[in-house]
Amino acid sequence: MEIGDEITIEPVELVAGGAALARVDGLPIFATNVYPGDRARVRITEAKKGYARAELVSIESPSPLRRAAPCPIAEECGGCDWTALRLDVQLEAKRRILTESLRRIGKFDVSALPPVTIHPSPLNYRLRSRLHRDGDAVGFYAMQSHRVVPLSSECEVVGLELRAHPVEGESWEVASPILGYHVAHDTFFQVNRHLLGTMLRLVGDIAASTPVKRTAVDLYSGVGFFSRPLARLFERVTAIEGARDSHECAKANAAPNVKLVNAPVEVWIEEMPRTDFVFLDPPRSGAKRNVIDSIAQKTNERICFLACDPVTFARDASRLTASGWRLRTLDLLDLFPNTHHVETLSSFDRAP
Repeated sequence: MEIGDEITIEPVELVAGGAALARVDGLPIFATNVYPGDRARVRITEAKKGYARAELVSIESPSPLRRAAPCPIAEECGGCDWTALRLDVQLEAKRRILTESLRRIGKFDVSALPPVTIHPSPLNYRLRSRLHRDGDAVGFYAMQSHRVVPLSSECEVVGLELRAHPVEGESWEVASPILGYHVAHDTFFQVNRHLLGTMLRLVGDIAASTPVKRTAVDLYSGVGFFSRPLARLFERVTAIEGARDSHECAKANAAPNVKLVNAPVEVWIEEMPRTDFVFLDPPRSGAKRNVIDSIAQKTNERICFLACDPVTFARDASRLTASGWRLRTLDLLDLFPNTHHVETLSSFDRAP
């Protein structure tokens, strides 16, 4: 099999990263814009000894899992990659991607995992979006390209105001402050406006059931989104954030019992004192090994972990369980409907 070859595939499942997996003579083929149940003609774009990647040429027979009327630019716009797939099927695929990552990467026994609670989101969810301009075209880039695809009037990702009046650059769907938080245009903030309250409630519930509530640590704390509910429950909270702009915004959001530290988490963690509770929301690459080792050793009661990549989460969760912790709860937050992205909220207790 060589680059440029065209073959017919019938994918069997969706995998981490969003591609559909098919096998031809035992060789795994990862293809985009196709779904389980499709019979599709694809063109090989990458050929390796153990696998190949492909792009869609044409659908010979559509899957019953496809939506009847998806976004008209679904196969070219890079704003989302699963918009042609039914929303219920998206959620089940994300659940499977999470549990398969825990099984394959983390070596967890799937039958022993806690149940995965799914929290779906309404559409047109983006709190802020960045659109690009090329001549008269304003929209997202095409997949794997810097070609601008004009935003569809049926877009289900951006807010309704931006969908009606697309403009170049970054747009916020609501004015700051958001839920009483001070943010800036160049700081990170959770992007799904519909599930902000759900995230605060879930983290608050996990923290509230912690047996001892003297001290808490909020790692990768950003503008202090999660520091605020922790401050209501614990006597003292220490919030660690490496980005200066986010740290400055957090000063306007922090309660009096929150100590703000502007330092890289992987540096500060070496001096971390013992604490009752740790919350961490690391980047997509996950937490550094020394971060996992330190919180595993120095946390007394409970760890709460928000992860935006199932593969790196499975790796980090495995390291925690190997250090004497037990995976207690799993929540799947669908922060990015119509895309393959999976957000996982979990909690860990010390194993008996």
